[in-house]
Amino acid sequence: MIKVDENYPAQELAPAFPYRQVQLKQEVDPRQSFDILPELGRGTFGTVFLCRDKTSGLELAAKIVPCKKKKERTDALREIDIMSCLHHPRLIQLYDAFDYENKVYVILELVQGGELFERVIDDDFVLTEKACAVFMKQICEGMEYIHSRSIIHLDMKVGRNSVGYIVF
Repeated sequence: MIKVDENYPAQELAPAFPYRQVQLKQEVDPRQSFDILPELGRGTFGTVFLCRDKTSGLELAAKIVPCKKKKERTDALREIDIMSCLHHPRLIQLYDAFDYENKVYVILELVQGGELFERVIDDDFVLTEKACAVFMKQICEGMEYIHSRSIIHLDMKVGRNSVGYIVF
């Protein structure tokens, strides 16, 4: 997650929730614990919805991956395994995970600032050299952490980086 202000690194935001050890819940309906709310977006592998933890009221994102083929389930479960061991402020955090009725539900930290690419190409956004350096530094911090865990991100592109906080 990219967090930007001109005073970086002086101002860091607290995480939305403490880091969690997530165990995949098999054949448990995620709707017992979460309200699934409006759709936020669609991707190649699934659809992302706003969701709310019924106990805490915390707003999160629910990525729902239909698993019609064994490879789809294997890929989704691998993503959960990887995300469950990555705890870093520059990475979206895993909150919970379910395998239920031929779908994998990946419950994630909600990032509401939009995609970095959309922000940068917006005519109303003034991209200073300093802000650009901050963006790049924070992306590199997240990637350095991933690589330090011997993990390679195979789908890195500008549109995949979410902006969690911008102040200018």
